Amino acid sequence: MKHDIAIVGAGPAGLLLAGLLGQGGLRVLIVDKRAGPLTHSQAIGITPPSLEILARLGLDAEFVRLGVPIRDCHVHGRSGYLGCASFREIPGAHRCILSLPQQVTLSLLESKIAAMPNVELHRGIEVTRIGQDAEGVTLSGEGFSSTARWLAGCDGHRSRVRELIQMRCKGASYGCHFLMGDFTDRTTLGDEAHLWFTHEGAVESFPLPGGRRRWIVQTAQAALETERGFISGIVRERTGLDLPAGDQHNQSPFSPRWMQAGQYHDGRVILCGDAAHLMSPIGGQGMNTGWADAEFLAGALLAIEQRGQPAPPLLEAYDHCRRRAANAAIRRAALGMWLGTRTGRAQSWLRDVFLRELVLKGPLSRRVGPHFAMLTIPCGTLAQVPEKDRARLTPAA
Repeated sequence: MKHDIAIVGAGPAGLLLAGLLGQGGLRVLIVDKRAGPLTHSQAIGITPPSLEILARLGLDAEFVRLGVPIRDCHVHGRSGYLGCASFREIPGAHRCILSLPQQVTLSLLESKIAAMPNVELHRGIEVTRIGQDAEGVTLSGEGFSSTARWLAGCDGHRSRVRELIQMRCKGASYGCHFLMGDFTDRTTLGDEAHLWFTHEGAVESFPLPGGRRRWIVQTAQAALETERGFISGIVRERTGLDLPAGDQHNQSPFSPRWMQAGQYHDGRVILCGDAAHLMSPIGGQGMNTGWADAEFLAGALLAIEQRGQPAPPLLEAYDHCRRRAANAAIRRAALGMWLGTRTGRAQSWLRDVFLRELVLKGPLSRRVGPHFAMLTIPCGTLAQVPEKDRARLTPAA
C-alpha cells in the first residue's frame, strides 16, 4: 500500500485528522476536488473542547492569537433585552467561544501538515471510484489512482465517498432560511455576540477579526438572489441598527438541513465530519463535532496500525461514541432552530418569557454557558469517552 490512510476532503475535519495521524507517524494522503483552498468564510465558532484538540498539534495558542474571544452573548426579544449567556465562568482554560474565519482555520491546519514529510496533499482530484478488500482500499478518479490501508471520507454533507459506498442516511430540512454577510464593523457591539429574536424573524451578529462583523438574518424564503442592502434593511427593521450597504463584503444564503448516516464505517472506509452527520450551522456545532470525530478516529487508526489493536472493536466504539455525540448536537440544533425561528407576536411573547425567566435569568442560567460551549455533549472529546471505549485505543496491559 502506498499510504496507511487516504483522506478524501481537505476541510477542517480532513486536515485535522491528517495532522493527528501524520504527527503519529502514519503515511497520509489527502485529496480534495477543489483546485485551491477556501477563500471565503463559512464556520467561525471554535469551542473550548476543540481548542483542547488543537492543542495536541500545538495550534491552540496561534488560533487564540488570531481569533476574537467571545465571552458574552446578549439576547434581545420583542419585549426588549432578555439577558446574557456568558462563558466567563465555564470550567477549563478557554472561557470563551473563539471567532475565527474558516479560511484562516484551514490555512493554519494546512501549514501544520505541510511540515510533515509523511503527509501529502493533492488538490483538483475528484474521487469517482472506490474499491476495497481485506488488505486495503483503492481510490481513483480521472488521471489518478492510489491505494491505502484505510480511507476516511471527510468530504462534507454532499459526500461522494458516502455515495460511492452506498451508505444510507436519513435527514430533512428545518424549513427555514437565512442570509449571511460580513461587514466592516462600525457598531459599538465590540467583541460580544448579539441575538435578536423578533416576531418577524431572527438576527444574529458575531465579531470577526480584522474589524469585521458577521450578520445573519432569517428570511421568509430562500434568498438566492438579493441585492446589496437587503441584509442592512432587515437589520435596521428588526434591531434599529444602521449597517451601511457599502460596508458589506460578501453574502451567502443557506437553508439548513440535518442528516445522519446509517453507519459511520463500511469495511475499510470510514466517514468523518459532515460526511457522517449534518446539523444547522446556527449555533456553530458542526465543525466542532467533526473535529471531535477526527480526534477519536485518529486514535483508533493509530491503535490499529501502530499497536496492532483489532479493528472491529475500535470501529464499533467510533461509531457508537461519535453517533451519540452527533445525535446530541443534532437535537440541540433542532431545538435552538425551533425556538429561535418562531415568528408572530404571540409566539414571540412566549419565547421572551421562556428565555428571560427560565434560561437567561432563571434556574437554567448556570447551564447556558457550558451548553453552548459544547462542554456537555456526551463523548465530546476523547477525554469524555467512557473508559470501556477509550481503553480500546491503548494496548492491553
